[in-house]
Amino acid sequence: MLAVLVGLGVSFALILGAGILAEEHLLGDPGLETAVDHLMRFSVGFLMLFGLGVAFVWAVVSCLREVAVSRALVKAAEQGASRSAVPSPDQVASVIEPPASRLGFLGWGNAALAGLLGVVGFFVVLVDSSPEGWVITLSALGYALVMSLLGYACQRWLPRPHARRRERIASHWSAADEARAWKRAKSSGGADPLASRSSKAAGFIYAAGLVGVLGFVAMLASMVMRCASFPGRGTSECDEVYYGSFIERVLSWGFWIFAVAVPLTALLALIGALLYWAQQRGERSDLLTSLADARSRRPDKDVLAFHSEQRMHPLARVGAMLSGVGLVFGCSAYMLGQGMGLGSQEVFAAYRTESLAAILVSVGLFVAAVVGTGVTAARGRELRNALMRRWPTIPEQQRDSQGKPKRRYHRLAP
Repeated sequence: MLAVLVGLGVSFALILGAGILAEEHLLGDPGLETAVDHLMRFSVGFLMLFGLGVAFVWAVVSCLREVAVSRALVKAAEQGASRSAVPSPDQVASVIEPPASRLGFLGWGNAALAGLLGVVGFFVVLVDSSPEGWVITLSALGYALVMSLLGYACQRWLPRPHARRRERIASHWSAADEARAWKRAKSSGGADPLASRSSKAAGFIYAAGLVGVLGFVAMLASMVMRCASFPGRGTSECDEVYYGSFIERVLSWGFWIFAVAVPLTALLALIGALLYWAQQRGERSDLLTSLADARSRRPDKDVLAFHSEQRMHPLARVGAMLSGVGLVFGCSAYMLGQGMGLGSQEVFAAYRTESLAAILVSVGLFVAAVVGTGVTAARGRELRNALMRRWPTIPEQQRDSQGKPKRRYHRLAP
């Protein structure tokens, strides 16, 4: 879900960039510029719709994962699991953290926005009553009520069974059990860096981000220089300024730099994902070789921390991101072709089949990403368990500018 949200963010950047290209008449064809403008405007609605839907699915899945982990630990405790084999820090975090916190945040946030819209709409329809106004107002107020109930449930009702499960888990694995387990883990031999984390993949990923930011900045700079004064009270457009031929060429370069930066960013990110995949395979091979040798020493801590947790496959992450982009523009083009948009029906009607194909391909990419992630997680379970049994390690922690961990792993019991 997070990868799809990133894809929706990319869609927003493309909508903004392509819309400015059409607005500034840089595409060289008035008909094409009008069609692109209509497509970008219509895509904003789908972007907001998919963004809200994906955010809710992500929050629900996170809540289900927290519940599943806590129930699995309760079951293990009831079956007499070893007190020396304590839950991993990632499992402990799922039990310690408040359940459904993300879902509750989305519920209260949507309730506040919809409630504000409903209140404003109520005063508007009192002055200028209309059937459409009452429908929108009552729908917004009803949605706000439903979201308030969701936020209240996530804050009051769901934490109670989760707290009972936590007490049952903590009664089996005490703080002393956890302290002894991690003391043994930290004293289990020195580090032998059998595998190292390569910087090639990260370099391509950072380069992709840098190219994307530079292209976006170039576009914004060209747009700012085009305006002598910006929209203010009573105005909706900037006062355009035209320069000499050289500066005009520079301004046009800014917009085309963005147009070139978009596919170049995607290419660099794909290369980085492929290198990242190859790096992971090499590290897994080294770790399997180390596990087969009873005399091998503890591998590098960063490699252990990475491969001791479930990870999304790099190609699955790319596929999920592309699915978000394809769904936004594919659905927009198809709806425009059906005559349900701002115009340009005659242009997009000829591409309804292609638009539908783009939608199906995007759905297929998302399904493939989900299935691939599930298969990767299942195939890697044996390796993760073997690593945790032989070389227990704390998962990777994000660090601040001073190198201190941003996230602390608390214990089940005080």
